[in-house]
Formats: sequence, structure tokens, C-alpha cells
Amino acid sequence: MKVSIILVNYNSSALLRQCLKSIYEQTKEISFEIIVVDNASSDNSRQIVRSEFPHVHLIESSANLGFSRGNNLGASLAKGTYLLFLNTDTSLFENSIKVLADFLDEHPAIGAIGPKILFEDRCFQLSSGRLPNLFREFADKIVHSLVRKWRKIMCPLLERWRNTTKAVGWLTGACLMVRQKAFLQVNGFDENLFMYFEDKDLCKRINASGWQIMYYPVTSIIHLLAGSSGNVNTQKINEIYRTSQLYYYRKHLGRLQSAIVRMYLHATGNL
Repeated sequence: MKVSIILVNYNSSALLRQCLKSIYEQTKEISFEIIVVDNASSDNSRQIVRSEFPHVHLIESSANLGFSRGNNLGASLAKGTYLLFLNTDTSLFENSIKVLADFLDEHPAIGAIGPKILFEDRCFQLSSGRLPNLFREFADKIVHSLVRKWRKIMCPLLERWRNTTKAVGWLTGACLMVRQKAFLQVNGFDENLFMYFEDKDLCKRINASGWQIMYYPVTSIIHLLAGSSGNVNTQKINEIYRTSQLYYYRKHLGRLQSAIVRMYLHATGNL
């Protein structure tokens, strides 16, 4: 088995159907399996998988495990040389899985790889970068703000700037292919991170273990962005994000930066 494709699902039945359909339609000339970890969805996600995609290995959790625990559960049953962690709100429109796997075959020093990611209208989406710290977080905040205000101008500029294959600090977990050997070496995702920052944390630890993290824009996928969170209210999502952010800072960036971030979040009413 070359690639194990792992999707963690929570109340995203329509997106899950679309994602699975695109995988089967676009993925050619490579052996793969699909593992769906359903985090106690209350919609018809499980029925869709059983009836429409009988070859998918469905893991039915009795509780919402979050992304880290859910992905680790899926990975524990995976048989592939490579693990592809894929959000349910993504869609393939070319043979991206084979392209990514072929590149890993040719470059044994790479531990994780990610493609170019596009919005539904094919506008460029930021999906890689340097690892977080105080300066980087504020700089990224400015960039994201500019993208929201002047999307049609900023997205093409960012795409031209990031249109080359290069080593990066992190890749988004929306579409992240990891060498299984590297994943096992670092004991997978940190399960203290329910959602958010789990991809950055994983990439940091894989890189620290001697592997390269590679952004590979030769192939692209579509990502709807935030669609895979299910029907969770915005306030709850923000709380989860801030909890993960503070945990990442404590774990990797020390007391001083953690304290500064916490004070900033309190001052801006975000904590």
C-alpha cells in the first residue's frame, strides 16, 4: 500500500461525500486506502460512507476526539508507506496524491509534503510558512488582513511569490502527506491539541528529528476553509484556537513569549 488517506469527519456529510468522490475520480496509477474517522457525527455522514463508499474503512467514534486524536486513530490502522491527512472540506481536481507520493519516493530526506491550495474560485490560499513566534504571528495577521480586504490583488501576488518548491517550517493539515516512518518517529500528532496548531506542531517536531518539510506547488487542491469543523459556533471555535495557540507557545516558545501573547489576548478581549 503506497498511501493511506485519513479523513477526520464531524457533521460534514455533504463535504465528506464530495471529498471522497473527488479522491476516487482523480487518483490513478497508485495504490491507496481511505480511512474515515467519524467523530460522533449527528448527521448522516456514517450512512453515506457505508452506502456510497463501501471500500472506505469507517471508524465510528462514540465521542468527538478532535483532529489530533482522530488522525492518530486513523494512522494507527494505516498500511501505507505515506499518510495523507486530508480535510473533508477539500476536493481534488487532478492526480495530486500520486504527484506528492512520487516526489517523496524521489526525495528520501523529506518527511512531509504539501501541495498548493486554492479557494473554490481557484484563488490562491496561504497553506505554508515559517513556524509561529511573536513577530511571525503579527506579520501573518497583517497579511491575512490584506488578503481579506484586497483578495483579488493579494492572492495573485502571494501565488507568484510562493510558486516554487521549497523547504518550509509548516504545512497546513488540510492536505498534509507525511512519511509514515517520520510520523511514527515523533509519535504522531500531539493529542493535547484538540484542533488548530496541530499541523505546525507536527511539522516542527518532524523537522527537529532530521526530516525536511517541503511545499510543492506543482500540484493543487481546493480547500473551502473551515468547512470541516462541522456545525460549531464561532465563539467555540475561537476558544479552541486560543487554547491551542497558548499551548503551542508554552511548549515551543517559552514563558516570555507565552506571557506576552496571553497579555495581548487579554488586552484585545480574545481571552
